[in-house]
Amino acid sequence: IHRECLLPENAIGNIRVSIGKRVDIRDVVIQSVVPSRYIILDVMHFFGLKKMDALADFLHVGVGDLVQPDQVIAGKSLTKGKRLRSPVKGLVAHIENGRIILQEMPDVMNLEAGVRGRVVQVDPQRGVVIEAVGAQTQGVWGNGRLTIGTLTLEPEEGIENIQADTLERRFTGSIVVTRRPLTAAGFKVMIDQSFAGVIAPSMDASLIELAMMFEGSVLLTEGFGNIRMSSVVYNMLAELAGNQTTLDAYTPSRWETRTPEAIISVPRGEQKNPSRPNAMTALRTGMTVRITREPYLGLTGKILDLPTKPVLLDNGLRILAAQIELVVGETVFVPLANLEILGR
Repeated sequence: IHRECLLPENAIGNIRVSIGKRVDIRDVVIQSVVPSRYIILDVMHFFGLKKMDALADFLHVGVGDLVQPDQVIAGKSLTKGKRLRSPVKGLVAHIENGRIILQEMPDVMNLEAGVRGRVVQVDPQRGVVIEAVGAQTQGVWGNGRLTIGTLTLEPEEGIENIQADTLERRFTGSIVVTRRPLTAAGFKVMIDQSFAGVIAPSMDASLIELAMMFEGSVLLTEGFGNIRMSSVVYNMLAELAGNQTTLDAYTPSRWETRTPEAIISVPRGEQKNPSRPNAMTALRTGMTVRITREPYLGLTGKILDLPTKPVLLDNGLRILAAQIELVVGETVFVPLANLEILGR
């Protein structure tokens, strides 16, 4: 598999590896700094001051001072009355024309390899590509966090039934796989047990805010709603449980082609390297595929036929489609654009 380690948008980075370099999961491959923004606070307007000379009596900071979030930086008194507070942690960069200019502290980020492998491509402006032996599954939504942990299966009774006071906190720091949709009760357990992340099929859209607040990674393989995980995806993850996993729960954007993904590192052992997957593989009869759109979202099946002419679907559209025998026994026609290949 190929894993891309890319600089965050607007970040300035220093690539720490070269082509051919072997890296481990936790090795830092890029050091980056996201430039800080400037915030202008109009003190004169805030207090309704008419004369510039009156400003000095209100200031509690000077140029070069370090300020903390919610710190009082201007006002007649530090403890009472109307006061202007800093919205961020930063430096007082300038005071001029009745305004305080704050420079927010820059974000320093160390990007880890996330896999054991070899660097095969370096782009000083964007990042690096690492080739590794492992398994990869992509999702449809993530909460924007990246974590690394041991892949673990949920208990048979589900995440919600994990006892908060259990002496054996075997899920702490783990990336937990569940076949069930996430619930608010499940998030509470995930927080109490300090999960590093969770791979789930779906959740209600009303839980997005809760997922974004969760400090671990959340990856949905199917989408929003009440959808169970594909048996093919679950069986693959179950087979690889116990291995180190990088859960990159990237939040999809219409401007980028990136998708959230889980990469499971597999020990090489004494076996030869597996053949590289062919991204240009064409659909063919007998191939196992997964459907990515409703009304069969998440279901898997085998291709029975690939008609060369457009097929008239139930929605009235006539498009190129494949005849699929679903695992539930039903035979349906599905647009080619709504299929993804499952394989090893």
